[in-house]
Amino acid sequence: MSTEAKSPLPETTSSPSTEPDRNETLKPYNWFRGVFFQATVVGIAAFTAPGLWNAMQSVGAGGQQTPYLIMAGNALLFALMTFTCMTGSIIVNRFGLKASFIFGTTGYVLYSAALYANNRYGNEWFVYIGSAACGITAGVFWAAEGAIMLSYPEPQTRGRYLAYWLAYRNGGSILGGVINLAFNYKGKKTGKLDWKTYIVFVALQCLGPVVGTMLSSPEKVRRRNDSRVAVVERISDLEELRALLKLCIRKDFLLVLPYFLYVTWQLPYISAYMSLYFSVRSRALASLVSALAQIVATLIFGSFLDWTRFSLRTRAIASYLFMMSLIGACWVWGTVVQNGYSEHTPALDWDDGTFGRGWALYVFWQVNFALTYNWGYWLLGFMAKSPGEIVRYTSIARAAEAAGQCVSSGISSTSAPLISALGVNFGLWGIALIPAYFVVRQVGVIHVGATGLSPLDEETKLDEGQ
Repeated sequence: MSTEAKSPLPETTSSPSTEPDRNETLKPYNWFRGVFFQATVVGIAAFTAPGLWNAMQSVGAGGQQTPYLIMAGNALLFALMTFTCMTGSIIVNRFGLKASFIFGTTGYVLYSAALYANNRYGNEWFVYIGSAACGITAGVFWAAEGAIMLSYPEPQTRGRYLAYWLAYRNGGSILGGVINLAFNYKGKKTGKLDWKTYIVFVALQCLGPVVGTMLSSPEKVRRRNDSRVAVVERISDLEELRALLKLCIRKDFLLVLPYFLYVTWQLPYISAYMSLYFSVRSRALASLVSALAQIVATLIFGSFLDWTRFSLRTRAIASYLFMMSLIGACWVWGTVVQNGYSEHTPALDWDDGTFGRGWALYVFWQVNFALTYNWGYWLLGFMAKSPGEIVRYTSIARAAEAAGQCVSSGISSTSAPLISALGVNFGLWGIALIPAYFVVRQVGVIHVGATGLSPLDEETKLDEGQ
């Protein structure tokens, strides 16, 4: 394995190497190389790839009549994604962020094409091929996009940039929701989406790799204050693997591991819930409304995470307790609703009198997912203790999320009662709650990110707008 340095990886350190050289003539700010443009590129790619994928899942089971085949395919997808996420830092280390990012966008279109073939022609084998292709590439995409969005912005703007990026991802769900509703507004009964819906998704997802070519490598990015994204030389694959495994057994990560397992564990259950109990058009409406709600919620949440009126530690604890309390309340609500649906299976449309209670619950579940997803990335940005850890942390956290969704999809691919799946989700939330808190309370005290700043120095610099 070669140890020869090729192109650099991003750091998040604020070492002198990230500051402008005072002896160098400052060049005019180039928006094409700026952080905002890079975040926009990542956002648009997320819009076309996972954003539209999420839109198909948010109608329940990829828009199919029953969830079982799609959940089996998703179980394969996330099994492969667990591996590719776990090795994401090694892939990025060898090929660079930009090449990894572009490659990661390519598999989503095959997944959409497989859903089209299944919906229109009843083809089943292509579902597994599309799922496998998506799993292999999406794991790399997840690792690369997270690393970019945690390392390119300055630490004090990280929360807002995360919200901005996720707004694009949710924007894909909004457009997907509009497409779903436009083609399926007459579907008053349960069933599957119109096959024409998938043609639009396939066409849009072909744009992902094209957009990815506009991303700048970390060494070319320049922030508005003329500081740079600090870089480190590449290391051998074996050294990278050792560093990755060392991070996996760090006490702090083991404490937050149940949290990252929980983040996406809930998605297969709520997808099956929507596909089995609601009409086609109400599912299409849910994909639109939930995406809008996610954008609003994450923008507000991200602004609070960056609000320097409160200390970093206060923001971390307050946001965590609020988020987990909301999730717990929704699971209590869900237990009541799901128990009723298990006894008398409904087929609800938006003109039914009992429609709102269960449908609104689904929207809240989607908002909860967006908050946990956004907040988890924000936490990782402060847990990284050295410049090279940001990609590794992103890789293993996303691997944990993929593993959780793999197992959960496997459960949902069977005819097991949904009340059992809800109970597992509720239980995992309880298991994650306390261990993660021990890490959260140290944000701003021990976990201050790979900036080399003490908590007091960090708050001072934030107040000064540096």
